[in-house]
Amino acid sequence: MKIKTTVKKSVMGGHVQPDKIVRTVCSPNCTGSCGINAFVKDGKLLKIEPADFPDNRYKRICLKGISMAMQRIEHPDRIRYPMLRRGERGSGQWDRISWDEAFDYLAEKLTCIADQYGPEANSWISMTGNYGIMSMMISARIANCLGGTAFTNLGIMGDLGANMGYLPTLGVHQEANEWPDVVGSKLIILFGKNVADTAHSDMHFLFDAMDHGARVVSIDPRYSRTSAKADQWISIRPGTDAAMILAMIKLIIDEKLYDEEYLKQYSNSPFLVRSDNQQCLRQHDIDPNGTDDYLVIDVESGQPAMAEVSSGCILAWQGMVQLADGTSVHCQTAFSAMVTGCQEYTLAQAEAITEVPQQVIRELTYEYVNSDPASLWIGQGTQRYYNGHQVFRALITLGALTGNIGKRHAGVNWGGGSLLRFIFATPDSWLAPGGKTGRVYPGTRIHDIISNADPYPIKSLWAHNYGFGTQTPRRNHFISKVLPTLDLFVVSELVMTEAAQHADIILPATSYYEEEADLVASWNNMYVQLRTQAIDPVGEAKSDWEIFKGLCERMGKGEDWGMTALESAEYILKHSKDPIFSNIDWQELKQKGVVHAEIQSPHIPFKDMKFPTPSGRIELYTESLSQHGQEIPTYVEPIEGNRKEKAKKYPLTFMSNHSMYSVNAQHTILPWIREVSPEPRVEMNPVDAKARGIDDGNAIKVFNDRGFFKVHVHVTEGIKPGALNITQGWWPQHFIEGHYSDVTHMPLNPAQETILESNYPIFDCLVEVEKTAGGLQS
Repeated sequence: MKIKTTVKKSVMGGHVQPDKIVRTVCSPNCTGSCGINAFVKDGKLLKIEPADFPDNRYKRICLKGISMAMQRIEHPDRIRYPMLRRGERGSGQWDRISWDEAFDYLAEKLTCIADQYGPEANSWISMTGNYGIMSMMISARIANCLGGTAFTNLGIMGDLGANMGYLPTLGVHQEANEWPDVVGSKLIILFGKNVADTAHSDMHFLFDAMDHGARVVSIDPRYSRTSAKADQWISIRPGTDAAMILAMIKLIIDEKLYDEEYLKQYSNSPFLVRSDNQQCLRQHDIDPNGTDDYLVIDVESGQPAMAEVSSGCILAWQGMVQLADGTSVHCQTAFSAMVTGCQEYTLAQAEAITEVPQQVIRELTYEYVNSDPASLWIGQGTQRYYNGHQVFRALITLGALTGNIGKRHAGVNWGGGSLLRFIFATPDSWLAPGGKTGRVYPGTRIHDIISNADPYPIKSLWAHNYGFGTQTPRRNHFISKVLPTLDLFVVSELVMTEAAQHADIILPATSYYEEEADLVASWNNMYVQLRTQAIDPVGEAKSDWEIFKGLCERMGKGEDWGMTALESAEYILKHSKDPIFSNIDWQELKQKGVVHAEIQSPHIPFKDMKFPTPSGRIELYTESLSQHGQEIPTYVEPIEGNRKEKAKKYPLTFMSNHSMYSVNAQHTILPWIREVSPEPRVEMNPVDAKARGIDDGNAIKVFNDRGFFKVHVHVTEGIKPGALNITQGWWPQHFIEGHYSDVTHMPLNPAQETILESNYPIFDCLVEVEKTAGGLQS
C-alpha cells in the first residue's frame, strides 16, 4: 500500500512535520471500520484524519477514533512488556520478564497440561476488540495447531440471536440492503435500531432518506437519539417486539393484504405440512419410489404435486392426504399453519402484551403495507432476550408477506456489511493448517465446561481481545468459580484490564496502529481494507500473529507459521471461501488500501430471489424447530419479563445499551471520552423513581438474587416505566460498588441450541432498585 513520505502540510500548530502519512483503519468492535490517515513522526502518532474512500460518503472520523489513537496507545496503563504473576491472582503483584522467558514458561505449562490431561485441555477465546480478520480468527487457528479447544464468541457476546432468526428462514447469518439504498424508501421502521448512537457514522444515510421523503418510525423502550430524530417514537415494553409484529402479521392475513403470488413463488408457504409430525410432506411420503421433493396442492387437480413442477398451487389449504402405506394423514399448507398460529395475536392482545395502543399498531401495519417500498431495520437489543431470535423470524415473515425481501429500498435488514461474510469465509486451510484440528465449544458454556470439567477438563485458558471484567456474563462467578479450576490463565492485552489483573501471565499486545498487517471488513458496508503498520510498537508489544508464531516455534511446532502477517493476509483473501472476496485484486488492495467486495453496489440481498435454504425459498415454516413448538414464529414472555412471578420481588427490566462514546469497554478509560461521558448512570423513569423515593443524581443500589451494583441515577422520561438502562462498557472501578454484569445470567435455550448455540440474553434481566448512600443531590 502506498505510504506518503514527502509531506508539505504542517500539523500540530505548524511546529512538527510528519515523516510519513500511512493509510490505515480504525478498527475496534465498531460498525464503521473507518479509513484513517495516520500522521507519523519518529515512529509515533502526531494526529489522525479521515482517509479517502472510493465512495466518500464513507469518509468519516469520530471522537472515539481520535481518542483511541491519541490516548489509548500511550495510556499510562499500557502493558509494555511481558509480566508474570507474583502472589495471588488479582493481587496486582508482577515480575517483568523477557519474551524468551515468556515463551519458555508458556511452552512448558501448555506441554505439561497437554501431557497430563490431553491437548484439548488447553483452550483459547477471542473477542472482537480488533476487527482485523486474523486477530479475530487466530484463536481458532492456534487451537487447531496445538489440538486444543476454541470457544466461540458470538453467543456470549449476545450477538447471535439475529443469526438464529436469519439462518432458518433465509439461509444466511445476516443480511441488509447496503446503507445508500435506504434513500428511496418511503417508510423506514426501526426495531431497537439506535443508529445515532451505535452507528453514528452512518446516520447521515438515514437523514438523506428523510430528506427524500422517507418517514422514520423508531420502536424502542428508550427515547434514544435516533428516536428523537424519527418522525414517530413507539415506546414498547422490553422484549415484546415479536408480539407486536405477530399482530401486524395477523391483520395483514385477516384482511388479505399480503402478496399471494410472491408467497407462492418465493416462500415455502404453499408447502404441505403433516399434522402428525409437523414435518413437510415429501413425495416419498405418498409414493414409495418418490423423491425428497416438497409437495403442494396443485391448483388444477386439487391433489398433491411436486412444488417445482406444479403449474400453480394453492396457498391456504388443509385436508387428508393418502400416504404410500395406504393410511391417511391430515395436512395443511405452511401458510395455513401460520394463519392458525397467529390467531391469538389480536390487536387487543398485542396491546395488552406490548403496552403499545392497538390503534398505533393498526395504523403502522396499514402504513407498512401501503408504502412501497418500505424497509425494516433491526438493532442488536431486540435479540438480547431469551427468545430474541423470534423477533427476527417474525420480521422476515412480515417482509415476505408484503414482498419486501429482495427489493431495492426495502428488505429486512441487520448487519449487512462484509464483516460476518468475511469471517465465515475464512479458508479452512488457514484455520486448520495441514489438516490439524482441535475442538470447538460454545462460549456460552465456558463457565460450566471449565468449572465442571465436562465433557473433559479444561486447565488453561488464553484470552485475547476480550475484557471479561466488563463484557462477560456472571463476572463474579467467572472469578470465584471458574478461574480457580485453571492451572493457567493467559491474557494478551493493550492495557491493564480486570481480565489482565487476574492473569497468571500478561503479554503486551499491539494496537492496530502497530501491527504489521491485517484485513478489515465492515459491519455496515461492503468494503475490505488492508490495514498496515503505521507506528512502532509501544515497548515490547507484539501482534497476535507474532505471539502465537513465537509460541509454536518454541514448542517445536512452527512449521505452520512461516508466513509474515502480510503474507497471511494475502493468503486469507486469495483463498476465501466466498468469491466476492477471493476475486478481489490483491495488488489493487495493496496499492489503494480499500476496495469494494466483488459484488454489485449498492448490495441488495436476494435480488435474484435465490435463497440458500434447503428448499431454495424463504422458509417461513421451519421444520427443525417444531420439536420446540417454534415451527412458525411465536411470542413467549421473556424468561425474566416483568409479568413473570419473579417480578413481584424484582419488578424492573434492566437493559444496557451501547454508548455513542465507547465501543464496549475500550474507550471509557480515555480522558477525552470522560469529558463528555464522565460516569455511568442508570436511566430510570420518574414514575419508578418517585415510588422509591429516588431523585435525580442519587446513588442507588441495583440488585437481584444474583448480585448487585451501586451507581448514580439519571431520572428521565426518556425510558419506559418498568425499565432501567445503563450504557454498557464501564469498568468496575467506575462504579460506587460492584458491576452491572453481576446481576446478569446465561440461561441456555434449547431451541437456539438446535440452530447454533444459546445467545446471551443480556436484557432479559429483572432487578429492584433502592436508594443508597453516596449520591449527588439534584
